[in-house]
Amino acid sequence: MKWIMHDWDDEDCIKILKNCRKAIPETGKVIIIDLVLGTDQGDDIDKKKKKKALDPTLGIVFDLLMIAHTSGGKERTEEEWKKILWEGGFGHYNIIDIPALQSVIEAFPR
Repeated sequence: MKWIMHDWDDEDCIKILKNCRKAIPETGKVIIIDLVLGTDQGDDIDKKKKKKALDPTLGIVFDLLMIAHTSGGKERTEEEWKKILWEGGFGHYNIIDIPALQSVIEAFPR
């Protein structure tokens, strides 16, 4: 899902993730391409996959865009992603750096 989750509030994101969880096998994964704000990213131990955090003030700009164009959408920190992924049925994730503002979030079922 590319730039989908930031359009929705946490409750709706969790519903989307729960539906994804139902649709994939135990060995599957969900791939999310979205911004991750805050501290260094990823719960994996592969340092090469880690991405330096985006400036939190950038999140304010994107949050203003979300307020103007969505009802409840927002950009999320890694901790916020971790919370909604867990509640959506995904216990492990990797955040992978790509040459863009977004990151690739791989979410694996728990």
